[in-house]
Amino acid sequence: MNIVDDNLKYYLENTLVTKAVIDSRLTHPIIKLRYPKRWVYILLQKYVNNFFTSGSEPRFIALAGLRGVGKTTLLWQMADYIYGKNHKQIYFFNVNILKNLGVDLHTALEEFQRHILKKRFNQLNEPITLLFDEVHDDENWSKTLKILYDEARTACILCTGSSALLLNQTADLARRMHIEKIFPFKFSEFVAVKSYLESKGSMLTPVKGLSANMKETLFYSETIQDAFSKIKILEKDVNSYYQSFNNYETLDLKKLWQRYIAYQNIPNFLFYENEISINDSILDLFKRVILEDIPKLNTSFTDSAKIERLILRLAGSDEINPEKLAGIIGVKQNEINELIDILAKAELLNVLLPYGGLDTKIVKNKKAFFMSPSLRSALLSTLYGQHLPEQFKSK
Repeated sequence: MNIVDDNLKYYLENTLVTKAVIDSRLTHPIIKLRYPKRWVYILLQKYVNNFFTSGSEPRFIALAGLRGVGKTTLLWQMADYIYGKNHKQIYFFNVNILKNLGVDLHTALEEFQRHILKKRFNQLNEPITLLFDEVHDDENWSKTLKILYDEARTACILCTGSSALLLNQTADLARRMHIEKIFPFKFSEFVAVKSYLESKGSMLTPVKGLSANMKETLFYSETIQDAFSKIKILEKDVNSYYQSFNNYETLDLKKLWQRYIAYQNIPNFLFYENEISINDSILDLFKRVILEDIPKLNTSFTDSAKIERLILRLAGSDEINPEKLAGIIGVKQNEINELIDILAKAELLNVLLPYGGLDTKIVKNKKAFFMSPSLRSALLSTLYGQHLPEQFKSK
């Protein structure tokens, strides 16, 4: 047996998830506090519970989103939940490590059946959980996981990956895999997590349904008078929520929203204090998306400098004017539209039509909003330093 085979065998022998491994992955090494759960955890818990209790779909769930939003942590939190339900056959595969070993995912799973399970997936009678982190690091992940889903009928499969690459999948896999998008923090979720860290365990949350009621009121009221009367009804709950901040030493509303907008709406930076370090890490995130994700999504775009210039230009202006941007970036107008589409698929941008009727949507330019305001803040810091002009601070 050669060195690669020995390394792979050793790796596969350690894919079985234990309570000790779960605890180490989900506990901060210094403050010894469990990492807080994202609100989407409740939905994932429901999917998993439904499969293990009644065999219902989806049983193949992909967590897709911007780098740093907590996908891997969610994967381990689901392992913790499943383990707590006495389903101990849980295996965790880091596809990036397999790549570094020079082993593709298909080969790893073949050897896993031979040496660890000692049977084929289609011979399993008991539930099994298979977790795959950074699945897009394998070139043929889509084909491999399609076969896995079809063969391992008792398996609950969860994976994480880049949105751009998970969405660029085959039609066959799309029927089998449910994609759950993981977004940056909402402000109320950010507040909940900050309160959790201060109190060492309890979360400050708004009244259940308040967010949905506010959205319904602001966007779907028939008249301004109707909206105003509904807001007055919700006012008590809103004020009660903000007054609860007084029970925490660190929850200063102004400082919180400033910190949220500029630096910490991406969960990965929750424990960062130095603002320059956060900006540097975000800029590195941009480079990884541009240099690693986008070329896999569209092999025709090899000029990363043009993409970088476009992103920087969009950071300074919401409006997408293809003609103007084409002149500034030095590409054709149709290339601008293609680049914007790729950046949206990579979860860096949200592209919205202008508000109004059909003519307005057709005539006026679209607007591009960054998936996280921290992304924009970091980009603009390369031009203005840490102290941004006032017009950029709230975007």
